Amino acid sequence: MTKNQFRTDSERFLEAIKGNYKDSTFNEKRRKLSYYSDVLFKLYTDGKISSCNPKTLTKEDIAAYVAFRRATGKRDSTIRKDLSMIGELLTFVGNDAMDLYKVVYGNKRPKSYYGRLDPLPDEVIEKVYALARSTDSWKVMEGCMAIILGCAAGLRPQESRQMYVHDIHHLDPEPYVHVKHVKGEGKWGREKSSPLNDGVSDIVEKYLAMRKAKLDRLGISSEALFPPLRSKKEFVSQQSMNRFKDIVAKKLGVSFALKDGRRAYGQRMLDRGVPIEFVSYCMGHDSLETTQKYYANYRDKTVLSSVHGILNGRSST
Repeated sequence: MTKNQFRTDSERFLEAIKGNYKDSTFNEKRRKLSYYSDVLFKLYTDGKISSCNPKTLTKEDIAAYVAFRRATGKRDSTIRKDLSMIGELLTFVGNDAMDLYKVVYGNKRPKSYYGRLDPLPDEVIEKVYALARSTDSWKVMEGCMAIILGCAAGLRPQESRQMYVHDIHHLDPEPYVHVKHVKGEGKWGREKSSPLNDGVSDIVEKYLAMRKAKLDRLGISSEALFPPLRSKKEFVSQQSMNRFKDIVAKKLGVSFALKDGRRAYGQRMLDRGVPIEFVSYCMGHDSLETTQKYYANYRDKTVLSSVHGILNGRSST
């Protein structure tokens, strides 16, 4: 049987970087590299690429991988992440094929990249809120909550899944969530509090009641907001969060990523006139440039109205 050299070199690479990342981040890198290894090995055995050895992969092989991922319906944002991690491995083994691929086949961004990605549409958000208020299904409610923490609190999926029940202050006069496990935790990331918008305190209260009933029935003790029901781990996995979301998306007949809700949080606050400095803080950005580059997706109507208001000496609010 042909040896899968990609997997072998991936293990060497992982061993070299171990200790530079949190366990959760390191394990995610291991999982993704294992997946890339399987895909590339399959493409090689099917004769679609010339090699699955990181040292001898060519720019044409990378182009074939990209074509395969697009043909299976993967977003270009996902493919960019693939190429970034595969590129790290190729650099580790001394192969410049990824740089050559970017020169010959275009820049780092796939053709469909247009800068800021679209936020979750308002009409979808309202449908999620309505579904959460009407459902009596635990699985549907769990999925709604995973989405709502992005739409109404601006949390990254990784932040949401590592929250505790006591991090939700939904009954305060000014409701908010506290985020302890932030992006960059232990390095540049800092704990933060984000306002809980959109008047969803009743949904949170309903979720907590259903969560408690579920745990009591199963005899499980957990402080996690999204309690693992089939394992002894402290938190559910990122894959579980996506599965929760998929249940709701399928029920509503729409397709979106969990992070689209976070984009909507920033978009909706900017539309409501919240200063971009506050939006940047609430979203946990390290700089205003990140907020401006990826989230300041102002609606045309808002921009036109504000500009005309300023030029005519009127308030823009």
